[in-house]
Amino acid sequence: MKETITYRPSVQPEELSSIIVNQLHYPKVNRFIDEAVKEKIARETAAVYDIKADALIQKLSKVVYEHHGWQFHEVNAKMKKAIDQKAKKIEAGKAKGIRWKGSIDKL
Repeated sequence: MKETITYRPSVQPEELSSIIVNQLHYPKVNRFIDEAVKEKIARETAAVYDIKADALIQKLSKVVYEHHGWQFHEVNAKMKKAIDQKAKKIEAGKAKGIRWKGSIDKL
């Protein structure tokens, strides 16, 4: 069984609950607190390795992009038009598309 930790916020509980549910649109206060704690832990533990990790990620990204021949560009009008045309074909059922069943919240 999980251990319960008592938390007494510095803000009035009713005010905190109102902000979390009504303004931030979280279904439950516990979910917000859990996500806030996880985010804070990730930020604090990653801060020590941040510089080296960023350099490594940049090097690895460059190698992967070169290997696959990927290039990322700002979207211009011509590219936007091509993307929109492909999307219309998928929406019309003339081209095969894969529906994503995930949730942006879980990313």
